[in-house]
Amino acid sequence: MPDWESIVRNHGPMAFDTAWRLLGNACDAEDVVQDALLDAFQLHTQRAVGNWGGLLRRLTVCRAIDRLRTRKCAAALSVEPAAAESDRPEAVAIERELAEQLRCAIAKLPDREAAVFSLRYLGEMTNTEIAHTLEISNGAVGVAILKARAKLKEVLSLESATCRKAHQ
Repeated sequence: MPDWESIVRNHGPMAFDTAWRLLGNACDAEDVVQDALLDAFQLHTQRAVGNWGGLLRRLTVCRAIDRLRTRKCAAALSVEPAAAESDRPEAVAIERELAEQLRCAIAKLPDREAAVFSLRYLGEMTNTEIAHTLEISNGAVGVAILKARAKLKEVLSLESATCRKAHQ
């Protein structure tokens, strides 16, 4: 029987950070981490877990992507840390808007591509770590990253063009 207190203490902050980066909302991140921990508890009863950190990161990313997909992206508000005094308000607003557009675009990706992209760029994992965590090959990770980046570029370019036309 694993020591849940130490698992939560050792891996909880990483899971929360991963969820927060993907969701941009502390309340949603807390809910996602709680769901991931419950999922991990259920999974450990079915098979032995060799890498709790990897499992929790994978489950957190999957739950966070599910949460993104249920959001109404256009109306979503994110809770961000306070900006430094030197930041101009318009720059902070633009950064928040771009982050929300990226979150909405990630939600439109297929599961594998969304998970791999999120683990790589938001979870700051290496391709090898992602391959181990998702139980896929390094080559599959590379292909998923390339596909995700291409699809994100397309989606974000379309949104940008639509936005420009609306403001003309």
